[in-house]
Amino acid sequence: MTKPENFRQKENTMSETTVIDIDRIDTALGAAPRIAYTAPHVYPHAAPMFEPAPGMERDRVKHPYMRLYAHIPFCNYACTFCCYAKRVNAKREEMERYVAALIKELEWMPEGMPLSQLFVGGGTPTALPPDLLDRVLSAIFTRMPLYGEPIHTVEASPDSISDEHISVLKDNGIGRVSMGIQSLSDGVLEAVSRRHGEQIGLDACERVIAAGLILNIDLMYGLPGQSEESLRRDIENAADMGVPTFTAYSLRLNEYTPVSRSIAPDETLNIERLMRWRAVLRDAAAEFGYTQTRWHTFKRLDSAAARHERLACTDEEMSGFQLGIGLSSRSHLGYKVYRNDSRIRPYMEAIEQGKSPVTEVFPLAEEDRIIQFVARSIGDGTPLDRDVYSRTFGRSIDTDYREVLARLSDADLIEDDGKRIQLSETGKLVYDLVTLAFYPPRAQKWLNEELAAFGF
Repeated sequence: MTKPENFRQKENTMSETTVIDIDRIDTALGAAPRIAYTAPHVYPHAAPMFEPAPGMERDRVKHPYMRLYAHIPFCNYACTFCCYAKRVNAKREEMERYVAALIKELEWMPEGMPLSQLFVGGGTPTALPPDLLDRVLSAIFTRMPLYGEPIHTVEASPDSISDEHISVLKDNGIGRVSMGIQSLSDGVLEAVSRRHGEQIGLDACERVIAAGLILNIDLMYGLPGQSEESLRRDIENAADMGVPTFTAYSLRLNEYTPVSRSIAPDETLNIERLMRWRAVLRDAAAEFGYTQTRWHTFKRLDSAAARHERLACTDEEMSGFQLGIGLSSRSHLGYKVYRNDSRIRPYMEAIEQGKSPVTEVFPLAEEDRIIQFVARSIGDGTPLDRDVYSRTFGRSIDTDYREVLARLSDADLIEDDGKRIQLSETGKLVYDLVTLAFYPPRAQKWLNEELAAFGF
């Protein structure tokens, strides 16, 4: 990896510049990994040190409501940046069998348990025929009455979502569609094997907006052949269309992403390039009327999207109340995270035979719950409240992280007023790397060794 150099970063005023010392930041981050398997605020999934637990039954938790994730693995094709469990070009017969298994797994949830929020992801949920997607959603909302007035989300792709899908979503009370756009540059899309192209992407967005659904689009940066100007143009196009919210993710490379075998060395995201991309992203979002509400989320606060937020799936003691159903889904129940089988046939067979589809478990020790607390505050765009930390874990955060806090503060990556700890303007550009600096030593070691074994 080439040695990073200092660069000038535009401040939020977009007029002054500040020289950022990359070497100083690199030193402050210490031995923490520079990449993870997913966004580091999603722990332990970013460092998935799961233990084998074939057939383990999930613990029941006492909570007045539950959050639900449903995984639809089907895709019409495979994208080279994707590392998630998926099934390409499945026949309808297999889809029907999978949907039946998914609905049967839902029976783990006591009938009548209130639903705080639903997220249907994949894969590509709209790769299902509309009637099968309707079958899934109807089963969920029949079994689980709503708790409060949540906004539920279903993921989609521009080339698979039809008017019939949109009708199914509206009929079932889905309020938000998260569209996997990634880019509106045909050349960039071709480089990562996306088939929709700019015009199909624009048309799909316009149809969702016209239907009255909240539209979020997923954008990516650091893709092969992508330029800073093309990212800025994507955000401008989103604003021109009236897209109320977008999420932006950096390209993550690991052994499961085919693009890692073809991306040029000078396109990989070292600290300097990562910060440059994020400075461009921040400035363009502000220029076109978006407010950064989480590190990867940008909203028009004058739109309906301002009402949507991802509701918690843990209480203050970090005890979880989220069930995941479907292939490779993860359930956070109490102080354990369970992962379902990632192979479609064994998953379906387990459900059909009345067995648990769980194959792995991650028991959450106190150090794991601590990093979850840190990751879901500092790591996800919210200041960390020192008093809440002390109340939750019975001691000051300085007891656990004095050295880490000192390093990050000396490098001007965090700000600490004695009550709250938050990222500085510079720290926001490396929010994920700062989060990884708080990871337990065993998780840092595991990530460094695992990724190094595959050349990352």
